[in-house]
Amino acid sequence: MTATGTWPEREELTVAISAAMVELYAAFYDHHRTTATTYINDKIVVCVLENILTASEDIMVADGGRGAVIDGRVAFQTATEDEFTAAIERLTHRHVVAFLSANQTTPGVACELFFLDAAPLVSTPGAGT
Repeated sequence: MTATGTWPEREELTVAISAAMVELYAAFYDHHRTTATTYINDKIVVCVLENILTASEDIMVADGGRGAVIDGRVAFQTATEDEFTAAIERLTHRHVVAFLSANQTTPGVACELFFLDAAPLVSTPGAGT
């Protein structure tokens, strides 16, 4: 499967990427409310996550600590970039050349953006996700 495959393949891939991103958020933040939707276009993968804030982050935002929450999220993405990138490379069979992350506290949403190399990492015919 390639990231630019036919619609059924692409739909399967977007579901797998969304699930991987939700699993990573659950593992690192220890809450299971986050949902995700993924979009793929040529060399770009965009995953939009909703309900990302933990209960303590919700309280911080309500108490005026939006900046601290965003700073914590930026530090989180810096510390976990390798895990997020590895998940995308495993699922797309393509190398991630750049990774960007953006967060918003109200509402609690994030956007994980991956730029892919054009060449597949795995050239084995029939290689699946």
